[in-house]
Amino acid sequence: MDKTVQKLSCRDCGSLNVIKNGFNICGNQQYKCRDCGASKVLAPKIRYSEAQKQKILRAYKKQGSLRGVSRTFGVSPITISNWLKQSTD
Repeated sequence: MDKTVQKLSCRDCGSLNVIKNGFNICGNQQYKCRDCGASKVLAPKIRYSEAQKQKILRAYKKQGSLRGVSRTFGVSPITISNWLKQSTD
């Protein structure tokens, strides 16, 4: 049996001195860096690609209904509004 050891490093400072620190509200394992004190998920999931985001935002601009677009694509209205805020900045 081949056991591989995965080296976990902090996303902020790159330190290897990280420990498990419970779970977040979504159930993902969180880690705490003992050097910089950051506590976060080390490998967050990227759910939507940039192409998908742009497609959803174009549909919103064409249709004009946030609720309708969120139902069509199965994306939370809050997520779409956050994308809109980021795109206008």
